Amino acid sequence: MIKRALISVSDKTGLLELGKALKHFQVEILTTGGTSKTLQDATIPITSVSDYTGFPEMMDGRLKTLHPRVYGSLLGRREDKQHQEEANTYGIRWIDLVVVNLYPFEKVAAASKKPEWRDLIENIDIGGPSMIRAAAKNHEFVTVITDPRDYPMVIQRLKDNPNDPFNLAFRYEMAVKAFRYTALYDSFISQTLSHYDWDGAELKRKNFPTYHSFHGKLSQELRYGENPHQKAALYRMQVPAEKTPISKSLQGKEMSFNNLLDSDAAWRTLSELPSQSTVIIKHNNACGVGVGASALESYKRAFDADKESAFGGVVAISGTVDQDLAHLLTEHFYEIICAENFTMEAREVLQSKKNLRLIMIPRVEDQTETYKSTVDLKKIIGGYLVQDPDQFGNFNDGILGPDAQVVTKRQPTAEEMKALRLGWVVSKNIKSNGIVISSEIQTLGIGCGQVNRKFASESAASRAKQFKSDVKTCASDGFFPFADSLDILRDAGVTAIVQPGGSIRDQEVIDACNEKNLSMIFTKARHFSH
Repeated sequence: MIKRALISVSDKTGLLELGKALKHFQVEILTTGGTSKTLQDATIPITSVSDYTGFPEMMDGRLKTLHPRVYGSLLGRREDKQHQEEANTYGIRWIDLVVVNLYPFEKVAAASKKPEWRDLIENIDIGGPSMIRAAAKNHEFVTVITDPRDYPMVIQRLKDNPNDPFNLAFRYEMAVKAFRYTALYDSFISQTLSHYDWDGAELKRKNFPTYHSFHGKLSQELRYGENPHQKAALYRMQVPAEKTPISKSLQGKEMSFNNLLDSDAAWRTLSELPSQSTVIIKHNNACGVGVGASALESYKRAFDADKESAFGGVVAISGTVDQDLAHLLTEHFYEIICAENFTMEAREVLQSKKNLRLIMIPRVEDQTETYKSTVDLKKIIGGYLVQDPDQFGNFNDGILGPDAQVVTKRQPTAEEMKALRLGWVVSKNIKSNGIVISSEIQTLGIGCGQVNRKFASESAASRAKQFKSDVKTCASDGFFPFADSLDILRDAGVTAIVQPGGSIRDQEVIDACNEKNLSMIFTKARHFSH
């Protein structure tokens, strides 16, 4: 039976409903500060912690629960006779339920790009984490609740079995959640403060914190990893689901490890392209990309770019999949279709493919800032590497970067510039070495993951030769170390090239372009992707 509860919360969500339920089941409620006022205003009887301990809150609330009568109530082992005798001697009354959430440090830190040092410090909770950890440690006897979303479950358990609402398995589950909660809280404080240097006058932000932590919650166990013999799971970062690219599944089998990787690769490329674009991904690389006046037109162009490789791929579409496009999609085998929206008529058509996964993604233009604010993380043995996302500019003018310049006699035409921008986006989102030959409306040939640039050029050119296009341009994610690839590209019909530059043979490459009447742009920014 729950005789006594301690409630001390900053987030008052659901507090009154919980308080009324505890009142109904005649549970004595110990409270502090603002929690006391909220419950009293609702005529829910409480006992202040100060009255219980005989020690007043002081120092602007910094000191209120750090008292032996509180922690003895949480930590005492009920079956231990010595603990019982000491509790009786010192007026310690067992607390059976602890409901605590913490000062909103994360909210305060996120409210400003340059928060005030004093605001940060005053929102570091001390007593709250201590009470949570004490209750969680003693979960054999104490139930600890840290998430307001768990209050309805607590209330229902009280209704179902008021004499014994919380069994050991439930208390253990809540204790594990509580330890994770305090670990996240402490880690966020450490990481936030590590982002700054403090000289007594102002906070000065550093590019990378002294300590870095990544936190995720188990979203689902996956069928297997990259290969069937590997176990795998998906952990989501601590952000709202609607802010993640792969956010809502509409039909089909569960997403696998590789499905998630490929869908993410498709979304990353899509996020830098104009609206009404389509990306088809195979093995984490684009095999076809198209842009158009409609989702249908962009898909046709992406599919025509490489019909063979599209088989079994992941399709991502910025725009709405309507009935006509749905019929076209069902003519081919795909693992996943990602789109910003599906009409009801399209859903009905696509339901004929029972195993086909349909994923609703947020509007691409709404998510660009989310992508820019994330970090790129790669795991290595014994550690991990962190970097900023490789993204800047917008498609129509800045995607080549602020330092891009034409280095040849021949200037690219307006149509070639559109094609170069399209190829540049795709090249930076495929594995190095990467070469992309494209027109202004679709990719024509993609060479990716090659051990040298000549091989990548040959791979892209062999595909591009099959297309009769008035515009053929080439984008390279790294510089050309030799001029030998230029003949390969020119034979495929390429007339303009964008590349980072930076080779000791840059002038040799520029001279070769001038001899062949090719236009070339140096961006002075490479885009390797390993």
